[in-house]
Amino acid sequence: MASPASPTVSAPSKTSDTGVIKTVERDIVWIRTHILLLVFALAVVAGSVYGGIMLIGHLEEAHDARMAAQQLQREQVDAATQANLLAQLQKEHDADAVRDAQLISLIQSQQAIMEKEREDTRKQVNADATLNAKDAAARLALQTNAGPTDITVSGDNITMSLPLTRTVVVDLDNFAQAQKDVVNLSGQLVAQAQLTTDAKTQLDIANKVIAADKTELIATIKADNAACDVRVQKQADKDLKRGGILGVISFIGGLIARGAI
Repeated sequence: MASPASPTVSAPSKTSDTGVIKTVERDIVWIRTHILLLVFALAVVAGSVYGGIMLIGHLEEAHDARMAAQQLQREQVDAATQANLLAQLQKEHDADAVRDAQLISLIQSQQAIMEKEREDTRKQVNADATLNAKDAAARLALQTNAGPTDITVSGDNITMSLPLTRTVVVDLDNFAQAQKDVVNLSGQLVAQAQLTTDAKTQLDIANKVIAADKTELIATIKADNAACDVRVQKQADKDLKRGGILGVISFIGGLIARGAI
């Protein structure tokens, strides 16, 4: 009786082992390549984002520096103009104060002289009212610088020569004109006082205008700074948007490159 045949066990094939090894190596290379591509894509994205942020920061700094320089220049010009106006106003004020003090002193001295002269005239008028013919003639001769034969006295009557009479007539005409001049000058004094009051009012208004201009200047500077901040923010948003778009494009490009490999 024949014995059953034993199963035949074949030896491992070297060709199959080599194929498996090559497959594993190819897979490892593929994984490593794609990992490198992913790292590269992430690096590109990170670089784009970082570059966008740095670009925004640089633009903000450059814009702030430029606007600050322009603003500083405007402030320096405005401040210089303001300082010149204030210096000129102070100089005029000091000169006016000195001149006003001198005028006040002159007016006070003239008022004192006028009051004394009026008092002397009042006393003389009272004395003249009591003169007799002889004393009145002597007073008249003194006032008119008359000669010995220009005035004669007869009782209570005083006779003047024609030349002296003409002198008295001229003096009376001048006296009438002097009275008119006093009235005229009094009116001018009132008008000048009004002009002085108006000038002081205008000076007060000018001081208020300067103060208002200073306030407006400060407000303008604040408004310019606010507008500058708005422009910087708009530029920053625009740059951030560009940086984001660039990052997305870089990421998509990395994915496309990865798929191609």
